[in-house]
Amino acid sequence: METSTPTSIQPLGAKRLFSLEQAQSLVPVIRRVTRTAFEEIEKRLPQLTHAEGEKREALEAEVHAIFDSWQEKIQRLGGVTKGMWLVDFDSGEGYYCWRYPETEIAHFHGYKEGFSGRTKLH
Repeated sequence: METSTPTSIQPLGAKRLFSLEQAQSLVPVIRRVTRTAFEEIEKRLPQLTHAEGEKREALEAEVHAIFDSWQEKIQRLGGVTKGMWLVDFDSGEGYYCWRYPETEIAHFHGYKEGFSGRTKLH
């Protein structure tokens, strides 16, 4: 397993292996980054459902930009985004799995199982 500190920023696309402890140490940062993006998108959804034409396109572009920025931040921390507000941390044997608004990493799944196959750690 890689021995870099859990708070190190990774180049995009770099694969990083995590111990459970390393992944858990990132949860406060991951939660904060995710909560911010979630709230920014949530603010725009009511407007988006009623908007038309150029206004709708502009709002959709804002939502996509917020989500893309969230994904990039998570990936730079070494996480793997697997969907909206869903982050996996590669253990070398599968993934420690976290989903907003969970307060800790409490699930694991193999490489092939995905989110639906996640099991409790504790």
